Amino acid sequence: MLRWLRAGIEANLDRHQILYPWWVPLVSHLGQVLSVVVSLALRDALWPLDPLLVCVPLVMASAAIQFTTSRWLPWYVDILGTVVAACLLLSRPPEGPVDLAPAMLALATAEITARDGVREGLSVAAIAQVVLIGAALGPGLDGAPLYTFVLLLGFVVGSMLLWQMRALIAERRAREQAWDQATVAERERIAREIHDLVAHSLSVSLLQVTGARRALRDVGDAASPQETADAVAEVDAALADAEQVGRRAMADIRRTVSAMATGASERHALPSATDIAALVREMSGAGLRVEYDEQGDPATLPDATGLGLYRIAQESLANVARHGGADAHAQVRFRVNGTGTGTHLRITNPLPAGRVRGDGLGSGLAGMQARAAQLGATLEAGPDGDGWVVDVRLGPVGRFAVDLPCGRTIRKPGLT
Repeated sequence: MLRWLRAGIEANLDRHQILYPWWVPLVSHLGQVLSVVVSLALRDALWPLDPLLVCVPLVMASAAIQFTTSRWLPWYVDILGTVVAACLLLSRPPEGPVDLAPAMLALATAEITARDGVREGLSVAAIAQVVLIGAALGPGLDGAPLYTFVLLLGFVVGSMLLWQMRALIAERRAREQAWDQATVAERERIAREIHDLVAHSLSVSLLQVTGARRALRDVGDAASPQETADAVAEVDAALADAEQVGRRAMADIRRTVSAMATGASERHALPSATDIAALVREMSGAGLRVEYDEQGDPATLPDATGLGLYRIAQESLANVARHGGADAHAQVRFRVNGTGTGTHLRITNPLPAGRVRGDGLGSGLAGMQARAAQLGATLEAGPDGDGWVVDVRLGPVGRFAVDLPCGRTIRKPGLT
């Protein structure tokens, strides 16, 4: 019986988006019924049968309808039985100095205030106060000021419950919004990682395939068997390198997707600023001419900062390989200042003749902008004369900051 009653109350509360526990409305209505029974006892109306016994079903009617059906009674209908019962009870003074009939009105005021709102609660309190005034002026009601205070206390308790529920709803909505934002930020971060992996691997593979294609031309132009063998060996080496890069890219993508799906039970080292030189060597080995100039110690940079700079350099060189044409080459300058005055990464390359300049709104550039923003750095990417420039500058904050997936920056204590 109790489980059935609880299920009905919870279903009704959920249907009307009320967050109170199921026992709160039950306690309120049981309190009103108890007040009626005690008030009848104080008037010696329980036995033999007395016309005032009709007050019990009057108070129980609204609760029975709302707890057993999906109907939600308006506040003015909900309190109707309680107000009528109070009027009937107060029409006959109790035999003692204390009366619990006004307590029933206070409980009804608290319930309506907590459920329907302050305005409705004030309306119920005003109706209840009129009933008390009528009882005091008519049959007589000892301690009317005390009962008025009890009525006010019921309104205050109902208001506290109402504001608590509203605060809980606001907190849940804020939590859901924060969760959605964090989910979107994490998806964007994973998308950038996969984009960088795929773009870099494809760029290196394209360079290898381009080299193989040129070597095949040399096979046809070979003047001797030795030259033919050398050209074939060059083609084989280029295709083998492209195959290796593709397999490594697939492994990285599988690892990233697996980490996203299972929570990354196994950790793998991520590239840092010290790996930018190796990145340049890899691109040079694939056939892209890259001039690299490094000053300072990249190992002094935080891992998060180093990873961001590495990804920016990786995306920039991949763009050079894809869009630079047959004579593509780039210059990379990397300055790391150990005094904390900032770090500077600059990648430049000439634009091929006849190349139409883009609008700078590609997904790769957007990803670089997002990474720079996470580092607290400034990034400028665009045409500069006859070339293209990607320029990243970190202030002192960049050396002491940790980027978060949500795009915020945490600084070490004591730094401003």
